Amino acid sequence: MTAAIETNPTLTVEGEEDLVAISFDAVAAYHGQAALAMLAVTFQALRVMLPALSPQRPPRRADLTVVSGHPGPGVRDAFEFVTRAVTRGVYTVDRSLPEARLCPGLDASYSWRVSMDGRTVGTALRPGVLPDRFFALVAGGAGKSEAERAEFSALRRRIAAEVLTVAPEKLFDRL
Repeated sequence: MTAAIETNPTLTVEGEEDLVAISFDAVAAYHGQAALAMLAVTFQALRVMLPALSPQRPPRRADLTVVSGHPGPGVRDAFEFVTRAVTRGVYTVDRSLPEARLCPGLDASYSWRVSMDGRTVGTALRPGVLPDRFFALVAGGAGKSEAERAEFSALRRRIAAEVLTVAPEKLFDRL
């Protein structure tokens, strides 16, 4: 028997009064389509980090702080939707994080740390999760042609769909 592919993964945090189940689809609706690949990668990282940080029960959203090595909007929006860290002023981008520096020429780390009550759990994206073409298009920046922009959009959607079908523990190294 094959395992069912999870098409809309969820995670749970404790809100102000109750537990809040958050689906990837809800996070994607909040974000839009601009950076779906990194939105999915970060959502999967949270699915690894939050249970490791608080194994007995979902962590309280209000207790979480975030350090991200990547400044992108998909990363920021995934963390904001799940933790409200940006709104609460406890979200920091630290481009100097040494792990998962996967894109030559890009001053960013594909690694993240979430802290609560003096404990910190981190993840670093494993090499090979994002294809070389993704990095080539990222490095191309604003000079992309219309064809490259269309290719990049399709690639980000494909990566998001693929990343969401993989067990999150297979995508990251724990820090």
